[in-house]
Amino acid sequence: MKIIFNENLAGVKSATDKSNELLKNDEFYKAISDHPNFDLSTASPKIIADLLKKSDLEFKVEIFYPNAFQSIKYRKTFAYTDERFPNTLFLNFKKLDREIEDIAATIIHESIHALDDAEEIYTFGHGNNSPKGKDNTAPYWIGNLTYRILKNNPNAPLLAFDQMEEDNIA
Repeated sequence: MKIIFNENLAGVKSATDKSNELLKNDEFYKAISDHPNFDLSTASPKIIADLLKKSDLEFKVEIFYPNAFQSIKYRKTFAYTDERFPNTLFLNFKKLDREIEDIAATIIHESIHALDDAEEIYTFGHGNNSPKGKDNTAPYWIGNLTYRILKNNPNAPLLAFDQMEEDNIA
């Protein structure tokens, strides 16, 4: 797999570069393979690691600039994919004020979805967009592995990749 970003935002460019470096790291694949199992997956961690390592998928990152209506609708969204644009990740411009490692983890999390979508035999997503109970699904676990490796901290806090903020309804 290769992550592609052609826009001129230094933080996202750096996160993309870190993601691509990680995708060349054998220890990354070993850590995935050594994981006992993933929830909501018909594939073992070893199969997912092998699929990811052997994938020739090009995953494009684009920036999504929400208009006024979309700012409300997507206020909790770090990123999204759209079946009309396979293998493209749309990062929410309003959610880029985060660590580079966090953005890279989001890119890898979403790339696991792209790999899952391209896979015809196995499934390894996480169901709906609530982060509750998703820590051991392939996209969440591998995204958090990315964050821990890039932060060089095996005890780094877990990230929530979907529906990050609580609704503030008065």
